[in-house]
Amino acid sequence: MRNALGLALLLLTLAGTETDAAKPTPPPKAGEELQSDISTREISIQSNFTGIEILLYGSIDFSQTAIPETGTYDVIMVVRSPAATLVARRKERVAGIWINGPGKVYASVPGFYAALSTRPLRAITSDETLKALGIGFGNLNFGRPTQGDPDEQTFRSAVIRLKEKQRLFQELDDGVDFVGRSLFRGTVALPVNVPTGRYTADIYLFRDGEVISRDQSTLEVTKAGFEGLVHRLAFAHPFLYGVLAVVLAVLAGLAGWYAFRRE
Repeated sequence: MRNALGLALLLLTLAGTETDAAKPTPPPKAGEELQSDISTREISIQSNFTGIEILLYGSIDFSQTAIPETGTYDVIMVVRSPAATLVARRKERVAGIWINGPGKVYASVPGFYAALSTRPLRAITSDETLKALGIGFGNLNFGRPTQGDPDEQTFRSAVIRLKEKQRLFQELDDGVDFVGRSLFRGTVALPVNVPTGRYTADIYLFRDGEVISRDQSTLEVTKAGFEGLVHRLAFAHPFLYGVLAVVLAVLAGLAGWYAFRRE
Protein backbone atom coordinates (compact mmCIF):
# COMPACT_ATOMS: atom_id res chain seq x y z
CA MET A 1 0.00 0.00 0.00
CA ARG A 2 2.79 2.38 0.94
CA ASN A 3 4.66 1.59 -2.29
CA ALA A 4 1.52 2.21 -4.37
CA LEU A 5 0.99 5.61 -2.70
CA GLY A 6 4.61 6.66 -3.40
CA LEU A 7 4.28 5.64 -7.04
CA ALA A 8 1.11 7.71 -7.42
CA LEU A 9 2.77 10.81 -5.93
CA LEU A 10 5.74 10.38 -8.32
CA LEU A 11 3.44 10.17 -11.33
CA LEU A 12 1.58 13.35 -10.25
CA THR A 13 4.89 15.22 -9.83
CA LEU A 14 6.10 14.20 -13.30
CA ALA A 15 2.77 15.21 -14.84
CA GLY A 16 2.96 18.65 -13.23
CA THR A 17 6.52 19.12 -14.47
CA GLU A 18 5.52 18.22 -18.04
CA THR A 19 2.58 20.63 -17.87
CA ASP A 20 4.81 23.50 -16.71
CA ALA A 21 7.33 22.72 -19.44
CA ALA A 22 4.59 22.69 -22.05
CA LYS A 23 3.49 26.23 -21.18
CA PRO A 24 4.86 28.76 -23.71
CA THR A 25 7.44 31.22 -22.40
CA PRO A 26 6.00 34.74 -22.48
CA PRO A 27 7.85 37.08 -24.87
CA PRO A 28 10.04 39.78 -23.33
CA LYS A 29 8.32 43.07 -22.74
CA ALA A 30 8.89 45.46 -25.65
CA GLY A 31 10.63 48.75 -24.94
CA GLU A 32 9.34 52.15 -25.88
CA GLU A 33 9.60 53.02 -29.56
CA LEU A 34 9.24 56.45 -31.11
CA GLN A 35 7.00 57.04 -34.14
CA SER A 36 6.98 60.51 -35.71
CA ASP A 37 6.09 62.39 -38.87
CA ILE A 38 5.95 65.89 -40.31
CA SER A 39 2.93 67.81 -41.61
CA THR A 40 4.39 68.43 -45.07
CA ARG A 41 7.17 66.85 -47.08
CA GLU A 42 7.74 69.63 -49.61
CA ILE A 43 7.62 73.44 -49.51
CA SER A 44 7.70 75.49 -52.72
CA ILE A 45 8.93 79.07 -52.38
CA GLN A 46 7.35 81.55 -54.80
CA SER A 47 7.15 85.35 -54.97
CA ASN A 48 4.26 85.43 -52.49
CA PHE A 49 6.02 83.29 -49.88
CA THR A 50 5.89 84.93 -46.43
CA GLY A 51 7.04 82.04 -44.28
CA ILE A 52 5.32 78.89 -43.08
CA GLU A 53 4.82 76.83 -39.95
CA ILE A 54 5.39 73.08 -40.03
CA LEU A 55 4.01 70.63 -37.49
CA LEU A 56 6.07 67.76 -36.10
CA TYR A 57 4.13 65.12 -34.20
CA GLY A 58 4.44 61.57 -33.01
CA SER A 59 3.65 58.96 -30.40
CA ILE A 60 5.42 56.58 -28.04
CA ASP A 61 4.61 52.93 -28.67
CA PHE A 62 4.55 50.72 -25.55
CA SER A 63 4.44 53.81 -23.34
CA GLN A 64 4.88 53.03 -19.65
CA THR A 65 4.01 56.42 -18.20
CA ALA A 66 1.37 54.80 -15.96
CA ILE A 67 4.17 52.99 -14.09
CA PRO A 68 5.96 55.38 -11.68
CA GLU A 69 9.18 53.36 -11.78
CA THR A 70 9.69 54.06 -15.49
CA GLY A 71 10.62 57.71 -14.89
CA THR A 72 9.77 60.77 -16.96
CA TYR A 73 9.68 61.09 -20.75
CA ASP A 74 11.17 64.07 -22.59
CA VAL A 75 11.22 64.82 -26.31
CA ILE A 76 13.71 66.95 -28.25
CA MET A 77 13.09 67.92 -31.89
CA VAL A 78 15.94 69.15 -34.09
CA VAL A 79 15.26 70.59 -37.55
CA ARG A 80 18.23 71.59 -39.69
CA SER A 81 18.97 72.48 -43.30
CA PRO A 82 22.04 71.41 -45.27
CA ALA A 83 25.27 73.03 -44.13
CA ALA A 84 27.17 75.54 -46.25
CA THR A 85 30.36 77.59 -46.11
CA LEU A 86 30.04 80.88 -44.26
CA VAL A 87 32.52 83.73 -43.97
CA ALA A 88 32.33 85.85 -40.81
CA ARG A 89 34.11 89.21 -40.91
CA ARG A 90 34.73 91.87 -38.31
CA LYS A 91 33.90 95.48 -39.21
CA GLU A 92 36.72 97.96 -38.73
CA ARG A 93 36.73 101.73 -38.97
CA VAL A 94 39.50 103.12 -41.15
CA ALA A 95 39.70 106.88 -41.84
CA GLY A 96 36.10 107.29 -40.78
CA ILE A 97 34.85 104.53 -43.07
CA TRP A 98 33.62 101.10 -41.94
CA ILE A 99 35.23 98.30 -43.94
CA ASN A 100 35.48 94.53 -43.69
CA GLY A 101 38.36 93.47 -41.50
CA PRO A 102 39.82 90.08 -40.64
CA GLY A 103 37.43 87.17 -40.87
CA LYS A 104 37.03 83.44 -40.43
CA VAL A 105 35.73 80.80 -42.79
CA TYR A 106 33.39 78.18 -41.37
CA ALA A 107 32.99 75.21 -43.67
CA SER A 108 29.80 73.68 -42.23
CA VAL A 109 27.19 76.11 -40.90
CA PRO A 110 23.49 75.09 -41.12
CA GLY A 111 21.43 77.58 -43.05
CA PHE A 112 18.56 76.88 -40.66
CA TYR A 113 18.57 75.21 -37.24
CA ALA A 114 15.80 74.78 -34.68
CA ALA A 115 15.83 72.83 -31.41
CA LEU A 116 12.53 72.30 -29.59
CA SER A 117 12.13 70.46 -26.31
CA THR A 118 9.69 69.71 -23.52
CA ARG A 119 12.03 71.32 -20.96
CA PRO A 120 15.33 73.20 -20.98
CA LEU A 121 17.93 71.03 -22.69
CA ARG A 122 20.26 70.78 -19.71
CA ALA A 123 17.36 69.71 -17.51
CA ILE A 124 16.70 66.77 -19.85
CA THR A 125 20.19 65.29 -20.25
CA SER A 126 23.88 65.90 -19.66
CA ASP A 127 26.12 68.28 -21.56
CA GLU A 128 28.11 65.31 -22.86
CA THR A 129 25.01 63.77 -24.46
CA LEU A 130 23.93 67.09 -25.96
CA LYS A 131 27.39 67.58 -27.44
CA ALA A 132 27.51 64.06 -28.87
CA LEU A 133 24.13 64.58 -30.57
CA GLY A 134 24.88 68.15 -31.69
CA ILE A 135 21.85 69.57 -29.89
CA GLY A 136 21.89 73.25 -28.94
CA PHE A 137 23.68 76.28 -30.36
CA GLY A 138 26.78 75.68 -28.29
CA ASN A 139 27.15 72.14 -29.66
CA LEU A 140 26.85 72.91 -33.36
CA ASN A 141 29.81 71.84 -35.44
CA PHE A 142 30.81 74.68 -37.76
CA GLY A 143 33.88 72.87 -39.01
CA ARG A 144 37.37 72.49 -37.64
CA PRO A 145 38.20 75.51 -35.44
CA THR A 146 41.59 77.17 -35.36
CA GLN A 147 43.47 75.79 -32.39
CA GLY A 148 44.45 78.36 -29.80
CA ASP A 149 42.72 81.26 -31.56
CA PRO A 150 41.42 83.68 -28.91
CA ASP A 151 38.91 85.18 -31.35
CA GLU A 152 37.31 81.85 -32.24
CA GLN A 153 34.54 82.10 -29.64
CA THR A 154 33.91 85.75 -30.50
CA PHE A 155 33.33 85.01 -34.18
CA ARG A 156 31.24 81.93 -33.38
CA SER A 157 29.01 83.86 -31.00
CA ALA A 158 28.57 86.59 -33.60
CA VAL A 159 27.47 84.06 -36.23
CA ILE A 160 24.91 82.55 -33.85
CA ARG A 161 23.63 85.98 -32.79
CA LEU A 162 23.14 87.13 -36.40
CA LYS A 163 21.41 83.86 -37.32
CA GLU A 164 19.07 84.25 -34.36
CA LYS A 165 18.28 87.82 -35.43
CA GLN A 166 17.32 86.52 -38.86
CA ARG A 167 15.18 83.79 -37.22
CA LEU A 168 17.33 81.15 -38.91
CA PHE A 169 18.50 79.78 -35.53
CA GLN A 170 15.77 78.96 -33.02
CA GLU A 171 15.83 77.30 -29.61
CA LEU A 172 12.54 76.77 -27.72
CA ASP A 173 12.64 75.18 -24.27
CA ASP A 174 8.85 74.68 -24.24
CA GLY A 175 8.32 73.99 -27.93
CA VAL A 176 7.12 70.38 -27.50
CA ASP A 177 3.87 69.49 -25.75
CA PHE A 178 2.51 66.11 -24.72
CA VAL A 179 -1.12 65.34 -25.57
CA GLY A 180 -2.18 62.53 -23.27
CA ARG A 181 0.28 59.88 -22.12
CA SER A 182 2.03 59.13 -25.42
CA LEU A 183 1.19 61.73 -28.08
CA PHE A 184 3.35 64.83 -28.59
CA ARG A 185 3.63 67.71 -31.02
CA GLY A 186 5.76 70.76 -31.82
CA THR A 187 5.63 73.64 -34.32
CA VAL A 188 8.58 75.14 -36.21
CA ALA A 189 8.30 78.50 -37.98
CA LEU A 190 10.29 78.77 -41.22
CA PRO A 191 10.93 82.47 -42.03
CA VAL A 192 10.68 84.07 -45.44
CA ASN A 193 14.47 83.96 -45.89
CA VAL A 194 14.72 80.23 -45.24
CA PRO A 195 17.34 78.51 -47.43
CA THR A 196 16.50 75.75 -49.86
CA GLY A 197 17.57 72.13 -49.68
CA ARG A 198 16.68 68.84 -47.99
CA TYR A 199 15.96 69.36 -44.31
CA THR A 200 16.13 66.68 -41.63
CA ALA A 201 13.88 66.51 -38.58
CA ASP A 202 15.40 64.34 -35.83
CA ILE A 203 13.17 63.40 -32.90
CA TYR A 204 14.78 62.07 -29.71
CA LEU A 205 12.95 60.35 -26.85
CA PHE A 206 14.64 60.64 -23.46
CA ARG A 207 13.94 58.93 -20.17
CA ASP A 208 15.91 59.85 -17.08
CA GLY A 209 18.54 61.59 -19.20
CA GLU A 210 19.13 58.70 -21.63
CA VAL A 211 18.11 58.40 -25.29
CA ILE A 212 15.82 55.37 -25.57
CA SER A 213 14.48 55.92 -29.10
CA ARG A 214 15.04 58.09 -32.15
CA ASP A 215 13.24 58.80 -35.42
CA GLN A 216 13.89 61.00 -38.46
CA SER A 217 11.81 62.68 -41.17
CA THR A 218 12.86 64.76 -44.18
CA LEU A 219 11.54 67.93 -45.77
CA GLU A 220 12.38 69.38 -49.20
CA VAL A 221 12.40 73.18 -49.58
CA THR A 222 12.63 74.35 -53.21
CA LYS A 223 12.10 77.50 -55.25
CA ALA A 224 9.31 77.36 -57.83
CA GLY A 225 8.09 79.51 -60.72
CA PHE A 226 10.21 82.39 -62.07
CA GLU A 227 12.20 82.55 -58.82
CA GLY A 228 13.11 78.92 -59.22
CA LEU A 229 14.24 79.47 -62.80
CA VAL A 230 16.48 82.39 -61.81
CA HIS A 231 17.89 80.42 -58.85
CA ARG A 232 18.75 77.38 -60.98
CA LEU A 233 20.23 79.54 -63.72
CA ALA A 234 22.41 81.49 -61.26
CA PHE A 235 23.87 78.40 -59.61
CA ALA A 236 23.90 75.92 -62.50
CA HIS A 237 24.99 78.32 -65.30
CA PRO A 238 26.59 81.38 -63.68
CA PHE A 239 28.26 82.66 -66.89
CA LEU A 240 24.99 82.61 -68.85
CA TYR A 241 23.23 84.22 -65.89
CA GLY A 242 25.78 87.06 -65.86
CA VAL A 243 25.46 87.64 -69.59
CA LEU A 244 21.67 87.76 -69.41
CA ALA A 245 21.84 90.16 -66.46
CA VAL A 246 24.07 92.54 -68.44
CA VAL A 247 21.84 92.33 -71.53
CA LEU A 248 18.72 93.04 -69.49
CA ALA A 249 20.41 96.01 -67.82
CA VAL A 250 21.41 97.47 -71.22
CA LEU A 251 17.91 96.96 -72.60
CA ALA A 252 16.37 98.59 -69.54
CA GLY A 253 18.71 101.58 -69.94
CA LEU A 254 17.88 101.96 -73.63
CA ALA A 255 14.17 101.72 -72.89
CA GLY A 256 14.46 104.44 -70.25
CA TRP A 257 16.44 106.67 -72.57
CA TYR A 258 13.88 106.21 -75.35
CA ALA A 259 10.91 106.87 -73.05
CA PHE A 260 12.30 110.05 -71.47
CA ARG A 261 14.42 111.49 -74.28
CA ARG A 262 13.89 115.11 -75.23
CA GLU A 263 12.90 116.01 -78.77
